Amino acid sequence: MPLATTVPGIRISGDRPAGSYVEDEVALEAPINIFLNGRQFATLFATPHDLEDLAYGHLLGEGIIDRVEDVVSLEVDGTDLLVTLASDVEERMERHREARLIISSCGSVEDYFEALNRIARPRVRSNYRVSVAELLGAVRGMSSESSSFKHSVAVHTAALYSGGREVARVEDVSRHVTVDKVIGRAARLGVDFGRSILATTGRQASDMILKAGRVGVPITVSLRGPLYSGIYSALKVGITLVSTTRGKGLTIYTHPERIIL
Repeated sequence: MPLATTVPGIRISGDRPAGSYVEDEVALEAPINIFLNGRQFATLFATPHDLEDLAYGHLLGEGIIDRVEDVVSLEVDGTDLLVTLASDVEERMERHREARLIISSCGSVEDYFEALNRIARPRVRSNYRVSVAELLGAVRGMSSESSSFKHSVAVHTAALYSGGREVARVEDVSRHVTVDKVIGRAARLGVDFGRSILATTGRQASDMILKAGRVGVPITVSLRGPLYSGIYSALKVGITLVSTTRGKGLTIYTHPERIIL
C-alpha cells in the first residue's frame, strides 16, 4: 500500500492574504489487525508499511513473546497480520487484557499511577553508558537523515543506535507504532538491546517506555519534551530517559548514571 496520498487545498500567505490552489502529500493511516493463533489480539492505526516489523515489535513490546523465534509463522494479508505462536499464549493474552482494562478504567491521575504499579513491569539492569555527544548525534542523525517522505508529510521517526551507529530506523503516523516497528526490525536483525539507545521524535509516554523496558533498552532520547507518565515509568523500570534535545543541550530526567558527563 502507498505511504501517502495527494489532497487538494487552498494555501493562504502574504501580508495581504491571497489564496492559491495546492496539492499536498498527506500521510495515510489504516487499521492494522493482529490475529494470534486465530484470535483477534489488537487493532492499531498505523502507516500501512513495514507490517512484519510492527507485528514482531508489538508482541515483544507488550510481553506476549520473549524472542523472535516464538513466532512460528507470520502472514500479511492486506492490513491483517496473521500470527501463529509456538506456545500457548492464552495466559499472556489474558494478562495483557487485564492491564489494558486497568489503565483504561482509571478515573484520576492517582488512579492511573496506582494501576501502573499493579502491572508486572520489566527491570532494566544494563550498565551501558554513553556520552552526551553520542545522544546529541543520535537525535541529529535521526532528524537529518530521514527519507524525503518524512520531509513531505507529517510522520514520526524512531531509530535504534548500538555501538555508536544506527541499526534500525522507521517512520509512522503514530509515535507509539514507531517504537513497535523499530523494536521489531532490530529484533529480527539480532541487535543487542541491552547496549542500545532508542531515539524518537515524539513525546515519550508510559507505554513507549514499557515497550523499551520489556526488550531491555537502557536509554531513550527524544527530540520533544517528556510526559510525566513516561518519566514515572522510566524511574520504575530503570531506564535513563533523556528529552528536550535542542541545539547543544538536553535534559536527563531519570537514572543519569548512564550518561558520561
